[in-house]
Amino acid sequence: MSNLYRATRSRIVAACLAALMLLTVAAPISAEETTAPAPAGTEEAQNETAETAAASGEQPIVFKDVEDSFAKDAITRLASLHLISGVEEERFEPQKPITRQDVAVLLSKVIGLQPVGVEEAKYEDVGLDSPYAPYVYSLAELEVLKGRPDNQLGAADPLTRQELAVLLTRLMKAGQIQPASASGSASYEDIEEAADYARDAIVAVTNQRWMTGASGSFRPLGIVTRAEAAVIAERVLDARYLQAEQVKFEVNTERLNVMAGSSERVTVKSPDGKKLPFTPIYGFDRPELGSIQPDGTFVAGPATGTGNVTVTVGHRTVTIPVQITAAVVAPKPEEEESKPSKKPEPSASEPQESTESTPVEETSPVQEDQLQNIAPDSFTSVKTVGPADNYFREVEKAYPGPVGGLTAVSEEWTGYNRQYGRKVTVALPEGKAVERVNLTFQQRKTSGITLPNSLEVEVSQDGKAWSYAGKAVHDVPASEEKMVTRTLGVSLPQLEVRYVRVTFPVKVFVFARQLEVWAKDAEAGPSDIALLPPPKQFQPIDNRQTRRPVENMLLVYTGMHDELGTWTKEDFLPMVGYLTQDGYMRDQMFDTVLLLPYQTMPATRDSWNAYLNDLFRMDRQLDALNSAMREYNRLRGTLYTTPTKENVVLAIPYPNAAQKDFGKLPGEETSLSFNAAGIGEEMAYQNRKKAVEWYFQELLKRWNKEGYSYLNLDGIYWFHELIEDSAPKERELIRSTAGMVHDEALRFYWIPYYGSPGVEEWKSLYFDRAFLQPNYYSDKPVTIERIQGVLDAVQKYGMDIEIEGDHKMYNDPKFYQLYYNQLAATHKLGMDKNNVHAYYFGSKAFLPAARSKDEAIRAIYDDTYKWMRGRFDRDEFLDTDVMP
Repeated sequence: MSNLYRATRSRIVAACLAALMLLTVAAPISAEETTAPAPAGTEEAQNETAETAAASGEQPIVFKDVEDSFAKDAITRLASLHLISGVEEERFEPQKPITRQDVAVLLSKVIGLQPVGVEEAKYEDVGLDSPYAPYVYSLAELEVLKGRPDNQLGAADPLTRQELAVLLTRLMKAGQIQPASASGSASYEDIEEAADYARDAIVAVTNQRWMTGASGSFRPLGIVTRAEAAVIAERVLDARYLQAEQVKFEVNTERLNVMAGSSERVTVKSPDGKKLPFTPIYGFDRPELGSIQPDGTFVAGPATGTGNVTVTVGHRTVTIPVQITAAVVAPKPEEEESKPSKKPEPSASEPQESTESTPVEETSPVQEDQLQNIAPDSFTSVKTVGPADNYFREVEKAYPGPVGGLTAVSEEWTGYNRQYGRKVTVALPEGKAVERVNLTFQQRKTSGITLPNSLEVEVSQDGKAWSYAGKAVHDVPASEEKMVTRTLGVSLPQLEVRYVRVTFPVKVFVFARQLEVWAKDAEAGPSDIALLPPPKQFQPIDNRQTRRPVENMLLVYTGMHDELGTWTKEDFLPMVGYLTQDGYMRDQMFDTVLLLPYQTMPATRDSWNAYLNDLFRMDRQLDALNSAMREYNRLRGTLYTTPTKENVVLAIPYPNAAQKDFGKLPGEETSLSFNAAGIGEEMAYQNRKKAVEWYFQELLKRWNKEGYSYLNLDGIYWFHELIEDSAPKERELIRSTAGMVHDEALRFYWIPYYGSPGVEEWKSLYFDRAFLQPNYYSDKPVTIERIQGVLDAVQKYGMDIEIEGDHKMYNDPKFYQLYYNQLAATHKLGMDKNNVHAYYFGSKAFLPAARSKDEAIRAIYDDTYKWMRGRFDRDEFLDTDVMP
């Protein structure tokens, strides 16, 4: 195919996409199908929508003719994402029929299909120069859209409800959306009016709750309106968001060990063997060592070193450490060594063959001979993630970067100061297929300059409707004193896009340079269709001054004891939210979760690492908590407006001074001993410090790589409940840990027991908050006066209090009495409202109260919620040997 044809075809595609921005698109469901559960039509929800738009730097789109429409919320939301538009600036015409070609565009956008150029017009009424062509033919290639026997699509014809049902079932298959199980008979009085080919589809979309009919009828031959289209499209979009956040996938290796000059393929698959719902996107953080191709092939260069490959599917990312080792070159036979060489010896930069990995062909090393960096010739804009601040802007003027901006080919750095992060949008020249996006950063800790923990990439056809591609991460700790440079890059499957946007966080100072967008001429003809997720939803800015503070912190033990130490989404949901007995999500319950190991966990590297692996495993522990918070926001109607994040506090295991064989840390030749006997106090202290620092950096690395959408890392918990005077330099170790935690802008927490050594020192040890255990809930003969003693200590030392309970309060009158007496005593002394509390319930022991049908047991859950909110009205103490 000639370059002239390619260029002409690319210009046509670009013109089509540009023209399509001016057209109206919309999508399907009937006025009776108003079963959307979220209360988004309330004044509160409308205000939240406006606040969200304002916070994201965009003005909400308002159509005057949808105020009384059942589809108002869906139309407003899709319009704010630029997935639909009005016929005029303030008019949507919700009752106007939608055409087949408009549905093709809308479904393509909500499913995340990335349109490609076409070589041949398959349908006579959708020519190559039609603005609908890229979407129509890409959807046809996915076998979602099919034409008529006369080579017509019927592009401008209206769409019937049965036709839409068929399209949606094909879309489910193309997007690997799990079909819902039948919740009923899904029978309609008018089902006989439906064509035979559509009846199964009608049942499927009914079960999916995408189309539901009304008054016992489906109206299969009814015409789909623009309002109906918007409601259905929003439901498909919600399904894709859910997929993006919860997608499960597996990679073929946990670590890449590649010889210099060779390659190895990273393959990604679904656990059930089915096709993935989104196209995998790969990233790498050390391009000087190699590159990751769009198909997952890692190509190592001649140098040795380590790096990190990322694999993103949907909104989920896993990281694969990479180790590049020196190539092994087989010695030449003696007789050949004596012969004169017929060709030059390969230079050090050329790849050598290895016996373990696939040799790289001469044309492969980076494969950038066809790629061009088109960013320098593009228009670029930079926006802050949070509100712009004039003072920080003035500070940035001292580091303006090169003439030509961030995309200039220059060694000069551009400085960015605070304001939460930056979004850099690049408007590209037309007719190019983008394959790689790179941005280089520098860390100079002594100057307050740190690397952002990630670089995220989004793409768009029109600069308005965006799709999320993927991210790249690194493993350089913020505490690294040496100057470090990293180039974070994301590889794309040759996407024919006109806009690329990169986002990176800025804590204090970030220095960046040379934003590169590598692309080549788009090629017509058959190609793999890429499916990308919608952009990540708006998240409240992580502002340490304005975010919701810790008020009620639940202790959650994990890592041992099988089911008791394993938390699921269903376990967490009634903990993060107050669920009424009829299933209504009324309010938040525990706003903070402290995840910590059991006391019996050994102080060894293997045990600490196993605990970390368990903490971050899929569908359990932190991942389950994130899913529970998503469901909490859905039930509260805040998922797509201002979602609430759960605060998380993570524990650092205690480096027990009795341990003589902790294990080897990276870079250490021998196992660490924490015991001063034989090695001395200073060495034992340094070893304990190394172990704590190693664990903390591993913890942060894994947290940052997960990118939980509905969790906020608030702080770190010191696990030991007393100051151990016999341990080597205990106070120095705690203060050192506090400094490390504070360097990451996190809080440092402690929960000592009543009367423990060092309670009065907590502030001098640099803890930000300490909770005192009353130890009143006990089988020992502790009187109610203990609570008064706890209050005296709390007031004297400026501490907070822990509430205690466990499974015994459900069947032992004594412990039932002890639990309620805590609530009554603290309420009587004014320690319930306007205070911060921690809650100990053993291993999942508060869950039975939330789930119980027994009124007395359920009352424990309800009364605890009332106590949290200052509405607990009991101040008399229980003194009974009988359960109520």
